[in-house]
Amino acid sequence: MKTWFKRILIGLVVLVLVAVVGLAIFLLTFDPNAYKYKLEELVQERYQRTLTIEGEIELSLFPRIGLSVQGVSLSEPKSPETFASIDSMRLAVAVWPLLSNNLVVDHVTINGFKARVMRDKSGHFNFENLVGGPVQNTGVPANAAEATAGAISGAAQALSSGTVSAPRSMQIDIAGLDLKDGELQMQDAMTGMAVSVTQLNANTGRVTFNQPFDVSLTARVEGGDPRFDAGLTGQALLRLDPAAKRYSAQRLDLRMEGKIPSAQAKSLVVRGNLAFNGATSSLDVAGLEMLFQGDIAHPSAKLTGVEASVAVPKLSMDPHKTQLQVEKLAVRAKGTAADGPFEFALDTPSLHISPTSAGGDALTGRIRNQALDTSFGLTGISGNASELDIKEAKVDGSFKQGERVVKTVFASPVSLNLAQRVIGLAALKGDVNITDPALPKGSLQIPVIGSMSADLLKDQASAKINAVLEGGKFDLTADLAQLSAQPVLKFALAVDTLDLDKLAPPVAAAPAKPAGDGKQDESKPPAKPAAPAKPADDSINLSGLVGPTANGTIKVGQLVVRGLKASQVGASIKLEKGKLDVTGLAADLYNGKLAGTFSVNAAEGNQMAAKLNLNGIAIEPLLVDVAKRNTLSGNGSLALDLSTSGANSYALTTNLGGSAQVRLRDGAVKGINLVQTLRELKALVSGQAEDMTFAADNARQTNFSAMEGDLTLAKGVGTVKRLDIATDYLRVSQGQPAAIDFVNNTFNLVAIARVVNTSNEGKDLAELRNLPVPVLISGTFDKPVYTVQWRQIAGTLLKRGVESKIKEALGGKAGKSNVGKALKDVLGR
Repeated sequence: MKTWFKRILIGLVVLVLVAVVGLAIFLLTFDPNAYKYKLEELVQERYQRTLTIEGEIELSLFPRIGLSVQGVSLSEPKSPETFASIDSMRLAVAVWPLLSNNLVVDHVTINGFKARVMRDKSGHFNFENLVGGPVQNTGVPANAAEATAGAISGAAQALSSGTVSAPRSMQIDIAGLDLKDGELQMQDAMTGMAVSVTQLNANTGRVTFNQPFDVSLTARVEGGDPRFDAGLTGQALLRLDPAAKRYSAQRLDLRMEGKIPSAQAKSLVVRGNLAFNGATSSLDVAGLEMLFQGDIAHPSAKLTGVEASVAVPKLSMDPHKTQLQVEKLAVRAKGTAADGPFEFALDTPSLHISPTSAGGDALTGRIRNQALDTSFGLTGISGNASELDIKEAKVDGSFKQGERVVKTVFASPVSLNLAQRVIGLAALKGDVNITDPALPKGSLQIPVIGSMSADLLKDQASAKINAVLEGGKFDLTADLAQLSAQPVLKFALAVDTLDLDKLAPPVAAAPAKPAGDGKQDESKPPAKPAAPAKPADDSINLSGLVGPTANGTIKVGQLVVRGLKASQVGASIKLEKGKLDVTGLAADLYNGKLAGTFSVNAAEGNQMAAKLNLNGIAIEPLLVDVAKRNTLSGNGSLALDLSTSGANSYALTTNLGGSAQVRLRDGAVKGINLVQTLRELKALVSGQAEDMTFAADNARQTNFSAMEGDLTLAKGVGTVKRLDIATDYLRVSQGQPAAIDFVNNTFNLVAIARVVNTSNEGKDLAELRNLPVPVLISGTFDKPVYTVQWRQIAGTLLKRGVESKIKEALGGKAGKSNVGKALKDVLGR
């Protein structure tokens, strides 16, 4: 027995010696770099990528398998462009645990890791063939935040689908990981996103599947689309279980500071506990809190000093089981907008939805600023996940602007079919109450009823609204398609009476007029009007026209807008690619008819154009209602062909161009009576060469039997190309200058008056017959000034007077004595 024991012992010793000697020989002769090129060939063959290992591979085998490598890079598929690279990496693997199928890795250190994650226009990521197959996402993010997460979501999809996981029988154990000076570039050709994560440093505790481990990181996030320039720090207790597709982050604490999309964050904090199950796509949240402090600069609003928070003590969501549970959700925000401070609040004390039941406390919210105070809520939640019923959805708000207060109350039961994704408001009821001292009765009440529905699977919605407006009917039907893309609207609006001057807030008062009486010194050339100051805040934002598509018709029995009164108004509306076209425009107004077209192109600098023909109209009430001026009367036609563009009313006026034509009969020009003025001035000046200036007087007017005028406009200044006014005794035409400045609201226009009829009451104007009398019209639109320029006709007038007195003195008799007497009479000697 002892002999056998000795033999076995000796055999074992010999075996150990042989193993040790063999291992020593292997360590002395094994060169891992000899396999470097084989590894590169394998990667090229399997992944069509170029693996480059520039440094030497250092390897140790006992007691741990140690690996050290430098200068490693991996190319894009079938391209020399670099996908990822590492400056250096060190790790060590324990030998004995491998015998039991456990991978125990000592501390891993990676320096200078760089990677570029890209998505092409077809939705494919550049890492797909490394994770076992396509990971395609063709959805275009709706905002910058979704775009930033687009590239990362592809990797998350690969993890949740199980394409990246360790072998089920392999247990991985990493003592710790240090990542130093890393860099991640993310580019998305579908959205134009370009974001880089630089200065990335991360370290972990012991990493083992299905065991929690600590992670902390710091980084710099930069990008031009979306705009990023912020620092990032974070830490969490992670648990990864790829085999079961479960991932969690406990004690999560992420912080950002700097420029983020549409905001400047003094502080952005996310804290809480998250758990995600990739097999069921379920999400569990506990104690989640998001805090923001900073400024928000969105194209539609600029908010400063914003403090916002979202608190979610408990949220559980399982789409596969159609289950949702929320406890004590609270959203708060406050800050300062352009019109003053604002506040927002939303609360959901409890809400649960399951396949068998649904219920919870009322959801309530409120939005408040200096002009707006609106509350909303959902009460009476019942049903189940398939058929969710809400007893009442209610909105109660008020809006104040100046002395006008608009109060609205709308309520309706709501039904939701979550399986078919259909929502309906079958019995919408509400009231709109407007109080304003400017209204005829001080207030206006508009009762409203209707229905609305949306089918998200079919991507469409519809609405029918009926209201009583000033005792008349208001009927609107609308169908909306392509809700998730660019909406397409078809509508029909029919209204008995629509007074937009009552419904819209009062128009702001016109700017103060310049000092002075508007008279012009005729001894000097006309002074060039000073450029007016641009309005402080007169912007016209038509960006809402860009994106949607609409087609519809409008019919209004009685319409009032900006003082204009019309009846039987009809038009066809088309909106596409930011261009609004109003065609077939027709209306009865001021004893005549209107026909024409109108267009607005918001996609190209707010371009506007109008072609309008008004026939058989009474011009006096039209000007009084629209321009608030009583300067002209008569009946006839008006043709307008105008175009302009600009972001405010000043720009629209300065860019105004086109033409206007007026043809009137049996009317009057208010402010001056040319015949009476010529008589008075002729008697007053007694042949003296003095111009006479006087202000307009609406008690006077020049009656005419016909008026025809043509005006061309360029850059807001009109030039009278033709003026022909016929009265009982006069003919009036245009002279020079002939400008009407709509930018500065001034005249610089000369009208030439000629006496053509000296019979009856016109006998005393015989000396002026066929003599062109210039009349300068200057000053502002509100205070025009008339100057009869006698200097230009004084010589001719004196000559006619001399000839007349000589003929009268001669009495038709010849002789030196008669001639001498006539000269004395003329000279007054």
